[in-house]
Amino acid sequence: MEESGKIIIVPIILEPCDWLSTPFSAFKAIPRDGKAVSTWDNKNTAFLDVIQNIRRLTTSGLNNTIVQSISPNSETQSSRNYRIKKDFDSIQKIEYASKSFIEVKDYLKRYLDEIGSLENIKSMILSDTADGFDSILVNRNKINTESKLTLSTLAERTSFNRLVADKQINFTIDKDGYPSKKEFALSFDDYHLFWSENSSYSFIGSKELSTKDMADIIWDMWLESVGIG
Repeated sequence: MEESGKIIIVPIILEPCDWLSTPFSAFKAIPRDGKAVSTWDNKNTAFLDVIQNIRRLTTSGLNNTIVQSISPNSETQSSRNYRIKKDFDSIQKIEYASKSFIEVKDYLKRYLDEIGSLENIKSMILSDTADGFDSILVNRNKINTESKLTLSTLAERTSFNRLVADKQINFTIDKDGYPSKKEFALSFDDYHLFWSENSSYSFIGSKELSTKDMADIIWDMWLESVGIG
């Protein structure tokens, strides 16, 4: 059907998967560059990209250049989603970790602003630096219900190579003197850097987390600690 021009096949990638090893690799996937929707910082932007691409297809007709570019028989091979293997040096890892830390902090600060509209829910940022963030969250609807969040990057090892290899974003939620600690590890594969809940360095198969995913995990745990569901 696709070959005869009677239908248009457009793979929409929602989650990271090995779709390039399937027959769908012959078609041009969306969102842009075949990047899975769940890995976008803002999923609304990803779905907007999907909608705009589908609208172009449905309004321009079956014989437009976009349809031709996704046809398996097309002579235009540049529409294929090629993946190029690469290595990552120490500067790239440090810059990626620093950028991610700032993004996680920004999400948390926006969440704090949002929850401030709820009755008797108060928060205060105690410190906000390039490698640290401390804040208190209080639920005044319950007696003595408050929790402190400490967010930081790993900077304890003296060996430079080990420091870069073990780059992490850590957080501690302290409720009534009982801290709960968790960490996200900087990981990578042959194509890109990403974050994982797994503490093993470059653990193959570990779940990829965006900075929003990380902020949401922290936020949900923090809210739960003060009795907010």
